[in-house]
Amino acid sequence: MNLIETTKKFGDQESCVNYLEAARWPEGVQCLKCDSPRITRITTNETESKRKDPRTGEVKVRKVPARIVYQCYACGHQFSATTGTIFHDTHLDLEKWFLAVALMTNAKKGLSALQLKRDIKVAYKTAWYLNHRIREAMALLEAADEKPLTGTVEVDETYIGSKKYDARRKRGPYEKEPVFGMIERGGKARTYHVAKVNRQTVISKIEDHIDITADAVYTDDSPIYNKMPGNVQKHESVNHSAKEWVRGDVHTGTIDGYWGLLKRGIIGSFHQVSIKHLHRYLSEFQFRWNNRESQQMFALVIAALVIGSALPYAQLIGKATAMTPAPESSEAQ
Repeated sequence: MNLIETTKKFGDQESCVNYLEAARWPEGVQCLKCDSPRITRITTNETESKRKDPRTGEVKVRKVPARIVYQCYACGHQFSATTGTIFHDTHLDLEKWFLAVALMTNAKKGLSALQLKRDIKVAYKTAWYLNHRIREAMALLEAADEKPLTGTVEVDETYIGSKKYDARRKRGPYEKEPVFGMIERGGKARTYHVAKVNRQTVISKIEDHIDITADAVYTDDSPIYNKMPGNVQKHESVNHSAKEWVRGDVHTGTIDGYWGLLKRGIIGSFHQVSIKHLHRYLSEFQFRWNNRESQQMFALVIAALVIGSALPYAQLIGKATAMTPAPESSEAQ
C-alpha cells in the first residue's frame, strides 16, 4: 500500500472499519461475548463534547464523530470492530492509523516521529508513541516467524553508537551497543541487541537459529567463530584483517549490506536512537527486509495490531532493563 492507494482506499472511518471487520470476521461478524452471528450494525450520530479548562475557565467544544457499532440480538452485547484491539484505547482516527502503517512499511530507511507528525498532522508525542506501537506490531510478527535459517547463512556483528554526556569532562566517548545478526542469502534476517558479543552469546544464537540442514555458514575472521556448534556442518571465513573480502562463494557481503541499510536509516532518518528502544528499531528494519518481496506488508501489520496487546505509554517511557540501560537522550529528529 503506497500513500496514494491508502488515501483512496481508507479515506474515511467507514472504509477502515469495513477493512477491520473483514479481517476479524471473514465469515461474518460474530458477537464477542456469545459468538452469535445474529448481529445488527448501527451507525451513531455525530455529537459534541464540552470540556472546561481548569486554568483559564475556557469551555472547549470537541466534535465526537459518528461511530459504527454492532448489537447482538442474542445477548444484547454491544461492541465495535476495534473492541479488544490496540485501536480501541486511542482517540486517533483510524484513517491516521492506517496512513501511519502505510508510511512506515514503505519507508526503506525508516520514518522519524517528526516526519510522521508532519505527514498525518498530529502532536509529536502522539507520532512518537504511534511509531513505537507499530514497531511493536512488527516485532510480534517477527517473533511468530522464527524458523531456523537454511541455505547459505552469513553471520556477523556490528555496533550501534550513541554519545554519552559526561558532566565533568563536558564531553564523552562514543559508546557502542552490540548487535548480532544472521542472514540467509536470498532469505530472511535475524538481528538481536545483545549485552556483549562473546563466544557464549554468539554460539547460542547460531545453535538456536540455524538449521542443521544449512549448506554453509560464512563469517569474518573473528576468533569467536573459530569453533562452531554441532548444527553447523560447514563453516568458512574470510580474513578481513588481511583485507580479504571475498573468496569464491565465501563472503559476508549480504549482511554487511544489511548493516549499512540499518545504519543509514538510523543516521539519516532518526539521527540518534534510544538504546532502550533499540530492539524495536531492529525489529522494524528486520520486518521490512524479511517481507521486501511481499505484497501483504500493510495487511500483516494491521492484523498484528488487531491481535496484539497494547503497549502502554507508561511502560514505553519506563526504566530500561539491565541489558539495555537508559540512554542520556531519546530519539532525536
